Amino acid sequence: MNTDRTIPWPRIAVEGVAIVASILLAFAIDAWWDDRQRDESEQVFLQTLLDDLRVKQVLLADMSKFSEAIIESVETLLRAASNTEQMLSEDAIDHLIGDTWWVNNDALWDSAPLSQLVEGNNLSLISNAGLVQELGALQVAIERVKYHYRNDGQFHRDVMTPFMIANANMAQITATMRHRPGQPASTFEIRDLGSVKAYKHSELLSTIEFQNLLVAKMERLSDILETGHPGVERRLVQVIEMLEDELDK
Repeated sequence: MNTDRTIPWPRIAVEGVAIVASILLAFAIDAWWDDRQRDESEQVFLQTLLDDLRVKQVLLADMSKFSEAIIESVETLLRAASNTEQMLSEDAIDHLIGDTWWVNNDALWDSAPLSQLVEGNNLSLISNAGLVQELGALQVAIERVKYHYRNDGQFHRDVMTPFMIANANMAQITATMRHRPGQPASTFEIRDLGSVKAYKHSELLSTIEFQNLLVAKMERLSDILETGHPGVERRLVQVIEMLEDELDK
């Protein structure tokens, strides 16, 4: 009996092509899905980062007013100390000294989305190489302004606080802190000085040691306003514009 069969090469070839095509199609679908997931992840990262940096822009404006108001109080005190004709009341002196008691907090500049991208080695999620470069530059600018803030905080903790505790009536001074510098007085309750109003800080104001302390405070705030803030502001504007453009695509 003849058992030979004719091999259906055309059908096998068609089936083989179909199998290969199915495999390639599956790979293509997987690649498309991965790209789509990557794009969605990038969009989420970019939107989260944009929201955070817009908050940082508002913070920058607020902290500029804050530092400028403290500098203004320092300058008023120094003018009064050097000019006997410009007399300030004891209440005014206490209030102005209270303004100088405020300090910048570098933790305000922590950015979780930016740190996750830059320090968490997730910059590969962003396809725009120019944006990646600007984000790195922004992170450097933020670290610089944080350095100036930490410098102000360290001075406040290690120099100003011990001096004030040793030479001033802190209860009397803090009682005059009617508002945060740079904000309307109505945002804080005005305290009644009551029985704590006893110490004349005009005598403290006349000392060289306290005047030098005020100058040192002003120098640190000037570093923030003249060196720290401008660098961050430029980078924030650039990065926010680029993020908005990317999200509009």
